Amino acid sequence: MKKKNHLIALGLFILIIIIDQLTKLLVVRNMELNDSIPLIGDVFELHYIRNTGMAWGMMSGKTWLLALISGIMLVALLYVYHNIAEDRYYRPIRILLICIVGGAYGNLLDRIRLGYVVDFLYFKLIDFPVFNVADIFVTLSVILLVILMIFKYKGNDLDVMLGEKLRLEDGTYEEKKSRRNKKKEEENE
Repeated sequence: MKKKNHLIALGLFILIIIIDQLTKLLVVRNMELNDSIPLIGDVFELHYIRNTGMAWGMMSGKTWLLALISGIMLVALLYVYHNIAEDRYYRPIRILLICIVGGAYGNLLDRIRLGYVVDFLYFKLIDFPVFNVADIFVTLSVILLVILMIFKYKGNDLDVMLGEKLRLEDGTYEEKKSRRNKKKEEENE
């Protein structure tokens, strides 16, 4: 079962990257830099830019620092993903983490390969920063993760995600250290 879950997660990760990179490629091949194509009047448009920073131009020009930060965050998210129990109870978190990692990796690929991120989706009505498909996966997944952490998961569940506790089949929790100590005691007997 674990192998099947990992293959599904890998498939989702790859699918997110393909969708992100394909949409960016379509924009780059079919639009000139800084061109706009209105999709919904003065509300929403395609607007091709090269972003060397984050949203709202923060850290503009610090591509390699952003790439390093992204890489560190990806490692941390993969650590959390690896420590989460593989039961159905945590499946939403595992899926959302894969969406975050896939989106972050899509933008990281741009930063490393191009030196900037291709952004092209623009809510002109509210002058929202131009963004891309990877940003959608990251942002919506983080929002859903926060909602789940507020309304579904408890403090012990966070300990499970950080690798400190195990969630048992009966819904109770056990410290990983105490489980290891029990196993050692049983082996010594």
